[in-house]
Amino acid sequence: MSTEGLTAFLDFSHCFGAKAGIRDNVVHTSETMVAYPAGRHLCTYNTETRDMSFIVQAEHVESMTAMATSHNRKYIGVCERLTDGGGQVTIFNAASEKRVRTLTHPDCKFFTALAFSIDSKFLVTVGCAPEYTLVYWNWYQNKVVASGRVNTQVKRVSFSPLDNVQLATSGPGLLKLWRLQENTLKGFNMVSGKAAMQSFADHTWAPGERLLAATENGDVLVIEQGELRGTIKSRLSGETINTIACYSSGFIIAGSEARMSVYEKNDAKDRSEDRELYHHFKTFKTSDSLGEINSLSLSPGEENLAVFFSSNQVAIFPIASVDILKEEQNHFQFLGSGFHAGAVTAISVCVRKPLVATCGADRSVRIWNYLDKTCEVCKTFPDDISSIAIHPSGFHLLLGFSDKLRLFNVLIEDLRQYQEFPIKSCKQVKFSNGGHLFAAVNISNIIIYSTYTFEKLGVLISHTALVKSVCWSPDDLKLASAGIDGAVYEWSLQGYSRVEENVSRNVHYSCVVYNQTGSGVVACGDDRKITELIKSSTSRELNTPTSRVQQLLLTNGDKILIAGTMEGTVSAVVWGSEGVVKEGTPVAVAEGITALGVTKDDCILFVGTEDGMLFQFDIHLMEHGEVMG
Repeated sequence: MSTEGLTAFLDFSHCFGAKAGIRDNVVHTSETMVAYPAGRHLCTYNTETRDMSFIVQAEHVESMTAMATSHNRKYIGVCERLTDGGGQVTIFNAASEKRVRTLTHPDCKFFTALAFSIDSKFLVTVGCAPEYTLVYWNWYQNKVVASGRVNTQVKRVSFSPLDNVQLATSGPGLLKLWRLQENTLKGFNMVSGKAAMQSFADHTWAPGERLLAATENGDVLVIEQGELRGTIKSRLSGETINTIACYSSGFIIAGSEARMSVYEKNDAKDRSEDRELYHHFKTFKTSDSLGEINSLSLSPGEENLAVFFSSNQVAIFPIASVDILKEEQNHFQFLGSGFHAGAVTAISVCVRKPLVATCGADRSVRIWNYLDKTCEVCKTFPDDISSIAIHPSGFHLLLGFSDKLRLFNVLIEDLRQYQEFPIKSCKQVKFSNGGHLFAAVNISNIIIYSTYTFEKLGVLISHTALVKSVCWSPDDLKLASAGIDGAVYEWSLQGYSRVEENVSRNVHYSCVVYNQTGSGVVACGDDRKITELIKSSTSRELNTPTSRVQQLLLTNGDKILIAGTMEGTVSAVVWGSEGVVKEGTPVAVAEGITALGVTKDDCILFVGTEDGMLFQFDIHLMEHGEVMG
């Protein structure tokens, strides 16, 4: 099989997951579009059609630290940390998703917060500790107008909606107004005494010169024209407040215990001297397991509110209907029906249905419909889940728990246990291609069962340490296994005996896959090599000195080898059945690749990561510069 002139590339298609730990994790770019971090990149999601597009970060960008959208929703600003330890601010056009400007400053090693002016012409950024330097930019001309040191942590910076030369900053023991005068930023404290000693979690501007500052212990300070007008003891008092957002009728605060309170302003003509400026309207809550609410984003028309949870969930709340919503009901609509809150530990792709099953460190199992972009089944268990396999029919699911291996029937929106097997902490389980058998790893042994009678058919014994990977041959007559004992074995399922072996005692293998004909296997381990083994001998090797490959897939009739690394990259290697291997360009995805899966037609690749993402890629082949198929 010739691979001359053949190239392959992976195209971002979708991501089931969101990344926490970034200032303003979610922002609206239009009434129905929200942007949030997905792994190392930024995705924009249409809440009506479920379509997704990606702003793919450059190779030298390591992570994002903060993001903001301009008032006219035309631009997205992102604070980025670079692989060399430095930092920059990149402005993207929200519609075209192209880079417009990249800003750097010699006094800021990296940036921690940013905000656009009301006319979107200016930008203010906050540098890192210990100086926390404020930089006022005419960003379109890449020009610094002014800068000044704050010398204490800044959690939020913002422009006054009425005056481009007036800024506000808040943080622990910090609530300050800044004014641009003769290219210099001059700061003024808004509060004094005990009020100034509070830790301010966030602030926002209400219409006019009114500023609302939320403290971490649940109070909201109302400041007008630089003076304290009053303090509101919120319903979240005593709990942690993380964020505050203003809308036309009042403001919204949110924080710990997945709680969100809505406050409405009191009419001036009805307000007596001793009455507060705002009153509590309603408090809404969702499951405690979702953690804290970190970010809020109001759509331009105030139809809905985007909510980001610390458990990597993004939800839409119908704020326009708040008058008729009941507090005791859950009104949060989660994007993709919810995501994994921890690492994706295993992936299994169904053959006959457009389904992919995943299990995660959050003890949840999810079955995704990758065409509808929804989660059809989600179930959380009280025990850790170590392995998963979905039957080719899509009707059965195997899950490995600490005490047993269990078989479940897949129902509408639920899983029902049907059988269990005495295998503790089964790290690997795989259905055969025909679905009539399955192989389950019991530490160093591999047990073969009948799917339909549950009979134990045989035990494969030779490994001396944990088996990390098993793979069925295309005809289901053989099985390959690889372990941390440095052994790669091939087994005959007719006599349940070992037929091929390759042992390298100084290598800990992590993955093994069969080629299309079943004549050989490809394995990877901690020796930073991808090795092809045919009849117990090494046929080809591909050295990967800069990365450690820990997941492999052979697709498209062995033309393409997908390699996932511990460093968080995935690449499409032109492999072929013989000859020189052409290494692909690595695509930086997230923190670390934990699992790979591919559809039966070899068109869609699934990538699981340590930070809870399930990426969906389209696999494209090109021959002499032309796209195949």
